Amino acid sequence: MTGEPLISIIDDDQAMRSALVRLIRSLGYVARGFASAEEFIEAGVMPHCSCVVTDIQMPGMSGIQLTRLIAERQSLVPVILITAHTEPGLEECALASGAVAFFRKPIDTTAFVECLEMAMRA
Repeated sequence: MTGEPLISIIDDDQAMRSALVRLIRSLGYVARGFASAEEFIEAGVMPHCSCVVTDIQMPGMSGIQLTRLIAERQSLVPVILITAHTEPGLEECALASGAVAFFRKPIDTTAFVECLEMAMRA
């Protein structure tokens, strides 16, 4: 690990994960992608993360479950949840899990970058 802030991107959609990693790296941050919440946990990088961006709907552990796990471990790392799903109440559930923000795909890049920058300053 370098001493630089790490932003972890967790999404089972490889194209979305790669796009977000590229976007975040273009902003000057260190970004690392993971295909699942389990892969992220097993990598052992959670203590080194400055922010986590995760999809909600994934095989295995969901993004909401991961957000709750991070909170249970008393980590103050901000979590941004993203989803392509439109179920009623999903945004409220996501934010109640401890996430600092919620975005629907396709993501408004300008709003996402502003949110990420704010999360990194917190």
